[in-house]
Amino acid sequence: MTDEKSNSNNLYAYIVANSLFTPRQLAIISNKLQGGGRAQNISSGAYYRQVKQCRDKVNAILYSMILLQSTGIVQLETSSALGRLAEQVGVIFASESSDVASRLSVNDVMSVIDQLVKRMSKL
Repeated sequence: MTDEKSNSNNLYAYIVANSLFTPRQLAIISNKLQGGGRAQNISSGAYYRQVKQCRDKVNAILYSMILLQSTGIVQLETSSALGRLAEQVGVIFASESSDVASRLSVNDVMSVIDQLVKRMSKL
């Protein structure tokens, strides 16, 4: 089970490292979506500032997708491909107790994600 969890953790860390979000911001987003309040180790002001920054980033990403697709920089099929890819990664994250994670080669998954992301852009 340790290797399975490690595979998921490594994949998650890789995706976070290549995203616009910090691990702390993602923890705040996740906690907020689950209805939780701020963590004890963060001041109220810092927490709400982080929530606002997260909200602004998410909105900026969505506007960027609209702009990139409408100008032809990103192919129109990208949205559905990203959705399918996100579902598959979600299965990997949720499968820590199944044989999917134990058969998982994180380097192969990362390579496939890199290739797909590069193909989605016309730049």
